[in-house]
Amino acid sequence: MQAQVKENALNGQNFYCGIDLHNKTWAVTMETDELCLRTFTQPADKHALVGFFEKNYPGVKIIAGYEAGYFGFELYRFLQDRGIECRVLNAADIPTTHKEKNQKRDPLDSRKIARALKTQGTKSIWVPPVSVQQDRQLLRTRRSLSKDQTRIKNRIKAFLKIYDIEYPEAFASSKKHWSKKFIAWLKQIRLQQDAATESLQVMIRNLEFLRSELLGISRRIRDLTASEPYRDPYNKLIQITGVGVITAMTLLMEIGDISRFKNTDQFRSFIGLVPSAHCSGEKDHHGRITNRANHHLRSLLVESAWIAARRDLYFLEVYTRYKQRMQGNRAIVRVAAKLANKMYYCLKQNSN
Repeated sequence: MQAQVKENALNGQNFYCGIDLHNKTWAVTMETDELCLRTFTQPADKHALVGFFEKNYPGVKIIAGYEAGYFGFELYRFLQDRGIECRVLNAADIPTTHKEKNQKRDPLDSRKIARALKTQGTKSIWVPPVSVQQDRQLLRTRRSLSKDQTRIKNRIKAFLKIYDIEYPEAFASSKKHWSKKFIAWLKQIRLQQDAATESLQVMIRNLEFLRSELLGISRRIRDLTASEPYRDPYNKLIQITGVGVITAMTLLMEIGDISRFKNTDQFRSFIGLVPSAHCSGEKDHHGRITNRANHHLRSLLVESAWIAARRDLYFLEVYTRYKQRMQGNRAIVRVAAKLANKMYYCLKQNSN
């Protein structure tokens, strides 16, 4: 009889589980709408977490959540597959007091997440399907390789500067650097000590390896442009002035489902092309673009905006108009916002 009374008392009540994830341990907090039940630390084991739920809270609705980041979405999918509602939260959306900012501890972080789950205004981020997430990894890997290639190039140039090695007249212009002939010249360089020569050759081999990998991954990305579900939206995006293969595919991979954005404001906010604002009383101040953004996607759109301003009279007119009352780097952000609007409507039409 006692068990029956307990079950009826908890019927329909939500139990919130905040999880602060780390490589070896997880801090877990269980709360209800009325009180905090317990906070504890367990091994980083998703099966152990589900076992804890089944043993201690059978038959009740559990809403679990954790911060988006290093651990991805595998825990989310694991819990969802077992009938446990899970939310992945943006760390910036989790309410934090000034005291909590100055006293960061894992148990405290798990309690903040549990409290945030109870707050209706704290929304979960969009979790991409496995197929989109894994296709997206191809673009992100290319970005990482591209950064590594830039670092190697800078190291080689620094090496040449350190040993006062002058460029031949044929390579006096930096535009002619990194061609096959330029790399062939680099391979012929010999220094007084073999150790220094070998150091340069190692960097050149690294550069050639990265170039080969980038070429292969770029071909794979081009193959994706002709596959479902990317082919139709890609063919429309690529027709917009300033939009290339990488920008179009990165946009499709990062946003996933365009229908999750109700309007252009939400779309530009996701990219990070909206100004920060401070409006209080009679003061109404709009400042620089917000720091909350998909930084890589925003960077690509700004690069595309520069190209569009040079090739399309409409975008040139927009840039010229804004340039009259602000600096060029701010004016081009306005052009990028117009470009984002055009992309949004293009993808919306494709989804209908």
